[in-house]
Amino acid sequence: MAGVGSDATELKLHSCIGFTGKVLGGMKLTPCGGYMVYPLGSILVVRSMTGKNKQAFLEGHTSEISCVAMSSDGTRIVSGQANHMGVKADLCVWDLIQAQANCDAEKPSGAGVLLHRLKQHLGHVRAVDFSFDGKYFASLGGQDDNSVVIWEAKTGRAVCGSPAAQDSALSVKWLHRRNDRFVTAGNFHLRVWQVDVSIPKVHAVDAQMGGMRRAIECISITEDDEHAYCGTRTGDVLKFKIDRDDIRYFNDPDTIRPTLAGYSLEKFGKGVRSVRCVLNPETGNTNTLVGGGDGTVSFINQSLNKVAGKHCELMGAVTSIAVCPGNKGFFVGTALSNRYWVTMDMETELRGTCHFARVNDIIFPAGCSDLFITCSVADIRVWNATLRQELLRIQVPNLECFCVGITRSGGTIVSGWSDGKIRAFYPESGKLKFVISDAHADGATALALAQDDDTRPPWRLISGGGDGRVRVWSVTSSHQAMTTSWKEHRGPVTCIQVSRENGQCISGSADGSCIVWDLNRGVRVLALFEPNVFKGVRYHPDESQYITCGSNHKITYWDAYDGTAIRVIEGGDEEMNTLDVEPSGEAFVSGGDDGLVKVWHYDDGLTMSVGTGHSGSVAAVRISPDRKIIVSAGSEGGIFIWGMPPPSCDAHAGGSPGRSGATTNGCNLEAVAAGGNLNIDKMADDVSRVSMSR
Repeated sequence: MAGVGSDATELKLHSCIGFTGKVLGGMKLTPCGGYMVYPLGSILVVRSMTGKNKQAFLEGHTSEISCVAMSSDGTRIVSGQANHMGVKADLCVWDLIQAQANCDAEKPSGAGVLLHRLKQHLGHVRAVDFSFDGKYFASLGGQDDNSVVIWEAKTGRAVCGSPAAQDSALSVKWLHRRNDRFVTAGNFHLRVWQVDVSIPKVHAVDAQMGGMRRAIECISITEDDEHAYCGTRTGDVLKFKIDRDDIRYFNDPDTIRPTLAGYSLEKFGKGVRSVRCVLNPETGNTNTLVGGGDGTVSFINQSLNKVAGKHCELMGAVTSIAVCPGNKGFFVGTALSNRYWVTMDMETELRGTCHFARVNDIIFPAGCSDLFITCSVADIRVWNATLRQELLRIQVPNLECFCVGITRSGGTIVSGWSDGKIRAFYPESGKLKFVISDAHADGATALALAQDDDTRPPWRLISGGGDGRVRVWSVTSSHQAMTTSWKEHRGPVTCIQVSRENGQCISGSADGSCIVWDLNRGVRVLALFEPNVFKGVRYHPDESQYITCGSNHKITYWDAYDGTAIRVIEGGDEEMNTLDVEPSGEAFVSGGDDGLVKVWHYDDGLTMSVGTGHSGSVAAVRISPDRKIIVSAGSEGGIFIWGMPPPSCDAHAGGSPGRSGATTNGCNLEAVAAGGNLNIDKMADDVSRVSMSR
């Protein structure tokens, strides 16, 4: 067995594409308006708003981030995570000033940003918020914990705590003018708390709600601390007068109690997911921005009525609203991981977008490292690798795309879908080119394209499905015909790769077998067996070996002549999901359920570099044709772009020791575009969206 090299380095993370939009209130804007902070899986992204698209990453969480809060002076940020039941969840306090400096210096993973790691809540940190002076912050535990804890921000010391309520508490918010009072709300309750740090003690007073029973998910408090506006899961907005008595003796009755002051008659579809009180500097009145689960954003006045003309509709449930300094506009984050800029006149502009669910596959066009294609639930997207911008989006609602490929000339994007159909699209417009109906019974789970000259049809497409079948399709400009069908796998086909000369292909399956097929004669050439769910298979560039990975946590080298296993190395502590071998054959990259991206020396079988950042499993990983970057994608929907480590000093110029190097297609981006491939100048002007019926 071979293991991790003693000199393994950290894989440098250049940038990432993604935003976990499901976190309520997760998107924050610094008081100066110069930086935006938002979660992506288990990391926080600090992004410069100056137009240079610089990023820094706050890494330290071991699971997905569930809540985020920023101090009013913009010096600290705190985030909580969701853990397994019964395991204490981390609270991380970060130095935001240092993170901004790292961002400006283009040091994405710079040190010195994690101030404290705190553990108190079991299973889940539901919500956090800072006091107005940044001296304290309050954290709210999840359903298994349901406690509120007050922390000292500078030292990370827990001051005091208490059970939050008899039922689940969902949100917490401090007052604006005093650091000893905050509000919590949740299922059928709202409480106003007072903190006495000298005792220490917290004391709660329940609001009088009468017969109103609502599950409150979000809170915003007016600047004068008189009222709290609360969004509910039933779609209405509640207004509470939140003044209360100071802490009194046990036997003294409360004379001032929080009281329900009103509720909106008009409801928002799919519940209210975010609220934000905004002071109008001209009139001195407070209006409230309300974001609904149906994607609507509206202003409501103090009478809880919608303001005429102050309304817009966005894609996805509105989970975050971040108002810019001076109330000149605001940013909105949605559950579909879109980020919008909205003016006070409700004019919208899409500023950022990404996948909102698991990314299943990545592909680079032949010889082009500036673009790559990803597929996920309901869509396929084309990205500019340098600018990290979406160039094209192809949507097929209510379906999931399992695999994607692109022809050698770049004239056709081919994809496999959960309904068993293979769909092909034009890469410039995203319009449908052809559909192979009923290609596979249980979904088209894998595909590969023979490197035929698709400008002179026919060209060949090889697909695998959940039914275990591997099929070869002949594609012309007028029809698509199945020429061969093999049924030797007994489980879903998970991966396929075609040999360089188009004579063979190899398919991996969940049944523990990999089979090499002769594409010209239509017969099986070789079979590899292992007690394993194969999830990734690749040829070495000289095609003398195959390399596989799967559920047994191992990476296996196979001899291409007789199919014997010649080396087995430990890939990681969890299942391995994906592999890619660089064109020279000197190194390969792997990803698995442990969330790590590893670069391996092929001949030595040792880890050269390890990249951390994914919060879930790594589902796909690809090396760019020019060997400069690695693109990985995972279950959290994030796309991470890493710098490929330099080749080993003892490597031969043509490839790894003892092997002949493989050359890659040398066409550049201009040549690809001229040959009918992705037109980057045309697509960069605007994000194209093509929606199709099922």
